[in-house]
Amino acid sequence: MIRKKFFEDSENGYSSFANLKVFDQVWKKVEAYEQEIGKSLDSGFTKEEFVAMFNSMRIRHTRTLPNHKAVVMFYIRYLIAHGVLPAEQEKILASVTVDDLSIKDGKHIYYHKNLATLQAAINDSVRSADSYDDTLYDLPSAILYLAWYGFTEDEIINFRKDAVLEDGVMKGDEKIEMPYEICRLFERLRDAEGYYQQARGLIFHKYMYSEYLIRTERNPQIDLDNMRGMLYRLNAIAGRVYSLRYDVVYTSGIFYRAYRLECESSSFNLDDPEFASKVFCEDLSNKAKRVARVRDYKLYKQLFT
Repeated sequence: MIRKKFFEDSENGYSSFANLKVFDQVWKKVEAYEQEIGKSLDSGFTKEEFVAMFNSMRIRHTRTLPNHKAVVMFYIRYLIAHGVLPAEQEKILASVTVDDLSIKDGKHIYYHKNLATLQAAINDSVRSADSYDDTLYDLPSAILYLAWYGFTEDEIINFRKDAVLEDGVMKGDEKIEMPYEICRLFERLRDAEGYYQQARGLIFHKYMYSEYLIRTERNPQIDLDNMRGMLYRLNAIAGRVYSLRYDVVYTSGIFYRAYRLECESSSFNLDDPEFASKVFCEDLSNKAKRVARVRDYKLYKQLFT
């Protein structure tokens, strides 16, 4: 069998690929897709099937596609060299670009369309946890809302209680207004002494005294590992389908505000490095980086079509 030969071929096969770790990670996704559709790469794919396969891999960023394509291309070329597939297969695979990808597969969240969809995902996860005290999840929820509004991870860690207002929060000298329900969550967390947890009995975990909003019963101020751990646990409740991760939520918020600006502005030019950097809140003076970011933004805009 050609696949067995590929993995045993030390000169031109599997072991000669430049990065075996990347190959293994991508190959698991390839095999999962093959099993799902009941068809092997060895029999040849149409462009539509290649696109569907990459979509199944949950590729969220344009910079990820080349790595995935490189693995598949390496195997396809091996099959072509051994007469298993026609040379046309390489051209078909090469024709797949990021513009062919879709984020609307109905199974996973790649971006959050707006604040309402993020809020629904958080609320559903909290309800699914079936916890004795739902305020246990006020900490990761507040982190995600701050991420949506453009706070960096360091800014979240250093976010102070006195920055919580009745109708929003302060981000430096800028006031950010928030919906009523989210404001109440921030106020509740600011004023909370702790939370209850059901174990062998009902246990009250008291937060350490702190000037910072994001604190725990052990630490008056969390670090990045603590923060990511909180989000990981909340995200895991619903099987990670909501992608309640800092990077996904932060980027979604950036893209949402960019989309609103594009709809309202008559001069929205992302080819301008200075303008693109301002819109996406990062240095995009490098053309390749700017092109990749704009392509990610185009994927996000599929949510509105």
